[in-house]
Amino acid sequence: MFYIYLIIFYLLFIWLANRNICWGIYLSLFFLPAYQIRYQVFGIPGTLLEGMIWLLFIIWLLKLKKEKNLTFNPIKIIKNIINSQSSNLNPQNPILKNFRLPIILFLIAATISTFISPELTKALGIWRAYFVEALLFFIVFVYNIKTLEQAKNIIRILGGLTIAIGLFAIYQKLTGALIPEPLWSAIATRRVTTFFSYPNASALLIAPIILLTIGNLLTDFKSGIGNRESGIVNFKSWVSQFFNLLVIMLGSLTILWTKSAGALIAVVAGIACLLIFNKKTRLITLFVILFLIASSTSLIKNTIEQTYISVSEIHLSVQPTDMQLRTQQWRETVELLKDKPIFGSGLNGYQTLIKPYHINKHIEIFLYPHNFFLNFWTETGLLGLVSMLWILIVFFLTSFKFSILSHQSSIQTKLKTEDYNHNFTLRILTLTAVCAIITLLIHGLVDVPYFKNDLSIMFWMIVGIMIVLTNSKS
Repeated sequence: MFYIYLIIFYLLFIWLANRNICWGIYLSLFFLPAYQIRYQVFGIPGTLLEGMIWLLFIIWLLKLKKEKNLTFNPIKIIKNIINSQSSNLNPQNPILKNFRLPIILFLIAATISTFISPELTKALGIWRAYFVEALLFFIVFVYNIKTLEQAKNIIRILGGLTIAIGLFAIYQKLTGALIPEPLWSAIATRRVTTFFSYPNASALLIAPIILLTIGNLLTDFKSGIGNRESGIVNFKSWVSQFFNLLVIMLGSLTILWTKSAGALIAVVAGIACLLIFNKKTRLITLFVILFLIASSTSLIKNTIEQTYISVSEIHLSVQPTDMQLRTQQWRETVELLKDKPIFGSGLNGYQTLIKPYHINKHIEIFLYPHNFFLNFWTETGLLGLVSMLWILIVFFLTSFKFSILSHQSSIQTKLKTEDYNHNFTLRILTLTAVCAIITLLIHGLVDVPYFKNDLSIMFWMIVGIMIVLTNSKS
């Protein structure tokens, strides 16, 4: 019966995606948690989300073949490349030139790491899900999401997912039902998990969505002000603003109820960065930050001293703090990387290769080191780490240059309301996309914000939004 429902779902998805590729993209994003619905076909494991991504890519490729008269014959492709006469082989590539080489190196690094892994079969599954499929979705995304409104729709879809997660979080918070661990379901220590198997999974997904939604809130609010000044009452604008506020509220409550300190700090830091990047709120934000630091100097000093003493412990107790666990993981990981600095542990090899370095035998060995940069170094080697850093540098440089140009253009076109609002939307969405990545990276200092089906797609979707905004401007 399960496979009948699965076939029906995929048929509906094919029909919708074939009618409009953007609908397929929206559905794939809304069903990000569906990677937990697993099945096997001829002994090959798969998930509902993976099937959607492959179907989406195939449908888009067939549409592209028909529209551009492309050939899939390798002999003809080689012949056309040699003759350099085929314009069909080179349709306009929306992926910014500066991103292309680091992305290729990133995939090469992941491929190498697959074959040096001590767990080849599992490594192939991770390579397929977190790298190949995530990049396939990224390609379809940047080729088909082209306008500002489509970019805002993407954020709204993620907002809808956040509302669904938030409503489930309310139910779990009130009842304690459907929480897998008894400790998390107990009233005194309750932590919601929503659609996932552990609390941090919800927080990792929601944190960057909150920052992206703030961008939609600000731009929708600006649009509403423009309509009121012109004497037009725009019901759609009011609904959009209410929707955005609901997303932010439910997303924030969910993070609070997961008790993920890393996610909470990351969201606050992301919002602080947004206020600092915005010229109108920069001074007051810096003043507030400096005032808070100055007024709590002794508290900060005592906290740092106590934390240093706590994390200096190498032999941990039966119930260590989260910070003790993380710092001990990092120490062990550094020792591993001293012996394997070039290739790391390979995909899915960390748990196996870290064992000789693991001191506290009573504590479980986690899948990853729980640090964004150490995660990539161990899993994809030095090449993977360098290529990821390269991608991030290009991302930030592109956004910085783009936001400045948009701001200057907004000043020049201030008398033209429509152009000004367009540039305002571009600039705000660019800043919130940057702050979403900052949020992800700050949370990633103590967690794993990439190595999961939904999170890898989320990362590339944010990069894709930046590319869409840049192409929209040009």
